Amino acid sequence: MANLNWLRPGLQLKRWVVLICFGLFVAIIGAIIFGLRFFGALETGSSLLVTPYYFLSAVLIGGGGSAIFIGVYRLVRHIEKILKRSHESRSLSEIALAQIEQGPKLVCVGGGTGLNRLLSGLREHSNRITAVVSVADDGGSSGRLRNEFGMLPPGDIRNCLSALANAGDTMGALMQYRFAEGELAGHAFGNLLLMVLMKVTGDFGQAVREANHILNVRGQVLPVSLDYVTLVATHPDGTKTTGQKNVARCGKAIAELALKPEPGAPPPDVLAAIAEADAVILGPGSLFTSVLPNLLLPAVAAAIAASPAKVIYVVNTASQPGETPNFAVNDYLSALKKHAPQLRIDVAIVNDYRPSPAKIERLRGENKFLTEHVGRPADGVRLLFRDVVNRDRPEEHDVAKLAKAIMEELAGK
Repeated sequence: MANLNWLRPGLQLKRWVVLICFGLFVAIIGAIIFGLRFFGALETGSSLLVTPYYFLSAVLIGGGGSAIFIGVYRLVRHIEKILKRSHESRSLSEIALAQIEQGPKLVCVGGGTGLNRLLSGLREHSNRITAVVSVADDGGSSGRLRNEFGMLPPGDIRNCLSALANAGDTMGALMQYRFAEGELAGHAFGNLLLMVLMKVTGDFGQAVREANHILNVRGQVLPVSLDYVTLVATHPDGTKTTGQKNVARCGKAIAELALKPEPGAPPPDVLAAIAEADAVILGPGSLFTSVLPNLLLPAVAAAIAASPAKVIYVVNTASQPGETPNFAVNDYLSALKKHAPQLRIDVAIVNDYRPSPAKIERLRGENKFLTEHVGRPADGVRLLFRDVVNRDRPEEHDVAKLAKAIMEELAGK
């Protein structure tokens, strides 16, 4: 009986359905009259009576078609009004398109701002995106929730959920809203939502899956691990730095990176997404604190190596103070290979746009240097040179340009 609820009075839908049916009936009658006269089944005593039959059929077909158009238009508009009253900001056509699987299956691996920005560009080309997100963050709101509630850090996951969400601008702003005062000062609402969902479901992985549904995410966002881990960097002088926040700020060269304690197997849906992907995209973002923590899980690197997907690494446009000082393209590739020996990289996207001398000088003043290509590329890696830089901030990618370059590479252009 639930399927007949639309027949209940007050919905103002039945009238338009009736109008559509009436228009269809009238148009069919007109088509029948036209067909009968055209094939001679309707004989007239005078040639003067031929025109009224054709005229009548044209009137019926035109009138019926108009009734169908008006009925469909009004029905769709009224359904959209109902959706808006239910706080659904998308149009009916947008909802329908969201249900259609469009674009290649993309798995984006990383964390931080780099992954978030990449997703915002790729979502315009595909709704089959899986974001695999690092869980080593221990700073800011994420660090506080991690220490106080023993939960995995939600910040990077929140940003990826917001980037892929189809829940409207208001929900996006709500997820990113950060309290400025009181006991909640510094916390982002989205982080608190994930914390509450974890308490309700009893599992962080299930909490993230529920958030995917609540936000109607275009694709899915997944934590790379459900284990509580800490990032540890070993420096050339033998000293160690513990914690992602400290590693990012230590300002010392990193000889080796590890997760402590050693994490277990990643969630099955992470490995399944990699196995089914058309492309796996690593970066952009902080090499040692956003990208590599995902690849320190041997099962993830092995799954990427075994996947039939094209593996693309997005090289940062500029060095990052404290992590990758003066790194050239091969330095990034060597660090990836050193920490994940089984990893396969097919293509590395390298920016080839040179900003103005004034902007280069500004970067140098911030201890940032444009990434240069020096020497031969690593074995088996093809370098794809493209203008993918943000002209105003050359230390960042232009997400639209970057997404276009990735899609053209997948299309073989």
